[in-house]
Amino acid sequence: MKHKFIFITISFFLIAFFIAYYAVYKNHRNIANEQASFILAADSFYEEFIENPTVSTKKYLDKTIQLSGVITEIDMGNFMIDDKVIFYADDSIVHTLEMGKFITVKGRSIGYDELLENPKIDQTTLITVQ
Repeated sequence: MKHKFIFITISFFLIAFFIAYYAVYKNHRNIANEQASFILAADSFYEEFIENPTVSTKKYLDKTIQLSGVITEIDMGNFMIDDKVIFYADDSIVHTLEMGKFITVKGRSIGYDELLENPKIDQTTLITVQ
């Protein structure tokens, strides 16, 4: 009886360990390979957040979004299109951008900055630059 209890206890801890391991170390999303859940102009995306930030955050949070607009600001590690949406990207992407160019980008929505009143996108991938 004692051996059966020890076996069940060890089995339980092994199963719990493997479940925890796979929960913590699951594969990361590759936004560049995902289909966009929403395809919009940056202005439209921004207007939804201005009208109702709570509903828009629930709708777009952690979703893959494709947006188009004109580059209006470039900084280290990020850029902005149409003075409305902030994109966080690798420096290799940011260094290829030019002010005033029309671009289409894809990334993951990470929410709305109520202080700056801008939606934010990370894991940015360039689709087109014109």
